[in-house]
Amino acid sequence: MAVLLELADGRRHLVELGTGTGWTALSLALADPERSVITYDPIDRPERALYLRLAGASARRRVTLVAAPGSDGPPDGRPVELLYIDSEHERDATIREFEAWRPVLHPGAIVVFDDYGNPDYPGVREAVRALGLAGEERGTLFVYRV
Repeated sequence: MAVLLELADGRRHLVELGTGTGWTALSLALADPERSVITYDPIDRPERALYLRLAGASARRRVTLVAAPGSDGPPDGRPVELLYIDSEHERDATIREFEAWRPVLHPGAIVVFDDYGNPDYPGVREAVRALGLAGEERGTLFVYRV
């Protein structure tokens, strides 16, 4: 989380693919009162309600929960400054998600692929290679700069 918060510094419009319990999206919102986060996940987890209450009203207002897969892409053409992909972890699904969001990536945007270095999820590394992205590994994350 520390690396993700560092990468997000100064960025105001973020998208997360793979909400899970919601704590990552809320942490990103709490770290900057000017930041908005849209987070996609087709599975609604009951733990989210607890994290939403803990985060407080200001952070809740700046996090938009979307009950859909990340491959559905952006609802509008608003530029994204940081895209965090932490969803299906399969090669083809990860490629579809990246390609769905590529058109709205702001020049200088950062794309973070979670579990790139995790041997339990080889599909993430395979997707990054298939996309031909050059970047850096930060722990188990892969960081691509547009």
